[in-house]
Amino acid sequence: MVQNATILVVDDTPFNVKLLVDLLGIQGYTMVTATTGPEALEKVAEERPDLVLLDVVMPGMDGFEVCRKIRENPETTLLPVVLVTAMYPVEQRARGIEVGADDFLTKPINQAELLARVRSLLRIKVMHDAIQSHAGELTEWNRKLEIRLAQEAKLAEVARSLGDIGHEVRDQTTPIKNGIFLLQEEINDLFGRLPESERYQAEASQKLCQEIIKMVTNGAHHIQERVGEIADCVKGLSSPLHLVPCQVKNVVSSVVRMLNLEADQKRVSLRIENLDSLPLIQADERRLFNAFYNLINNAIPEVSAGGSITIQGRADPEARFLFLSVADTGRGMPPEIRESLFSARAISRKHGGTGLGTKIVKDVVDAHGGSITVESEEGIGTTFHLHLPLEPA
Repeated sequence: MVQNATILVVDDTPFNVKLLVDLLGIQGYTMVTATTGPEALEKVAEERPDLVLLDVVMPGMDGFEVCRKIRENPETTLLPVVLVTAMYPVEQRARGIEVGADDFLTKPINQAELLARVRSLLRIKVMHDAIQSHAGELTEWNRKLEIRLAQEAKLAEVARSLGDIGHEVRDQTTPIKNGIFLLQEEINDLFGRLPESERYQAEASQKLCQEIIKMVTNGAHHIQERVGEIADCVKGLSSPLHLVPCQVKNVVSSVVRMLNLEADQKRVSLRIENLDSLPLIQADERRLFNAFYNLINNAIPEVSAGGSITIQGRADPEARFLFLSVADTGRGMPPEIRESLFSARAISRKHGGTGLGTKIVKDVVDAHGGSITVESEEGIGTTFHLHLPLEPA
């Protein structure tokens, strides 16, 4: 039985009202009564019953008219209505169906039939209420989804704009770097052609010029690095994965070749271990390259001369995943930096850094359906652990 259901009995005969109230009240239902059509509509509005037992033959507004008005009201259009009549001709039932009656009971009322129909219609009412409730929730979810989609569309537009701006900035820094190189050669040539007697006097000027050139060169290099990070981040947001069979060792070797010169200048050793035996992995090579590039490039400034960065890996026994790591012997990270690495609060210790490097790595790993964690201890070093499936879903 549906608990706490309210039933409205509408009949102009007191005996019939009492009979229905007694039969249903003992079942635990809350009973409300009305003796006319207008009073019934008032009770429907005030009491919000779960079911109406409605006599057809009443003075003034009959049961058919009351049922029709209940159906016309959007708030009660699904309210179960049972027409109760002493008549049983086919035309009466047909008219009842036309005005929206859900069921019919014939006088004299059979108690078992009454209880069965009431229980059945109350169960339907509960389902209707649940559907309406879910419909309201779905409407709210849909509203939030539309807002989210609108926001993401704006973000996508911003991302595309950033990508275009980044490309333009990177192009504009190329002539700056070329100009710096030419300027360096011209200055060296000018100072080289000075008479021996004047070179000593010009030494301070030459040193200042070299410092300014170095400052501008470093600035242009940092701009290109930052713009590169932004471009990689935008690509990660806007372009789909391009999965191909690839060998992790080849990807890592390409990164190492690109960064070897910088590592050598700092006397930092880049090592590759246990990558030869790894199986092929379905991956986006460009994004995988970006991930390892950022991990290794970020590690180089953290490692003192004579230290190392080691990239190694292994496959799980069932060859469904690769376990890769990038370990350095650098200065390690304090807890606040380590805990913020893969969040929007990422902090960079690199001069002029944005913190985007680790975000790019996390986005790459997430896009491949993998996971990444970090271990770090100040004064000892940092290790990034990458867990990648051989075939991303």
